[in-house]
Amino acid sequence: MKILALDVATQCGIAVGSSNRDPKCWSVDLGQGMTEDFRFSETLKLTHGLIATHNPDLIIVEAFIGGKHASAYLIGLVACVRGCAANRSVKCEMVFPATVRKHFLGKALTSKDFPGMKQAKAKIAIKERVAAQCRALGWVVPDLDAADAAATWDWACATHAPTYQAKPQGGLFDA
Repeated sequence: MKILALDVATQCGIAVGSSNRDPKCWSVDLGQGMTEDFRFSETLKLTHGLIATHNPDLIIVEAFIGGKHASAYLIGLVACVRGCAANRSVKCEMVFPATVRKHFLGKALTSKDFPGMKQAKAKIAIKERVAAQCRALGWVVPDLDAADAAATWDWACATHAPTYQAKPQGGLFDA
C-alpha cells in the first residue's frame, strides 16, 4: 500500500512510500509571507502533483487542532488537501497529532511534559523527539516538518496496511 502523509502548514511536511519500504521525506514552503489565498492555491497544486507523481492509495493529513478556536487558515489547508484528493478519487483521512505521537513515541507529549519551558519551545522539543525517533529508524528527515509527516506515515501504515511491520530498534537489528 502506498501512503502519502502530510503535515500541512506554511512549511508543509511530506512523507510518501509503500508500507514495505522506508518513506521518502521532505518539506515544501507553501509561500511564507504570501497571502492565504496564494498558499491555498499552492496546497492544491502540491497535492495534485503528489497524487500524479506518486499515485498513493491513501492520503493521511494531520488534522487541525483547537476546536472552536482552530485556525481558519489551517482548516483551509486541510480542506484543500481533502478536496483535491476527492477530485482525484484518492481516499483521504485526517489524524490528530496526539494520536500519531502516542503511536510513534509511546506517549502523546504535550507542553506539560516540559516543565519550565514556554509552549513554543516545548512544541519544538516535541518535534525534535519525533525527528530523533525517525533518525533512530534510519529515515532521512531533513527538518521537523518532514519528521512529523514521517510519523504520520508510520501511523497510517500501522493502521491501514495489514502487513506493515515497524522497523525494529535498539541496535540488535542495525546494519
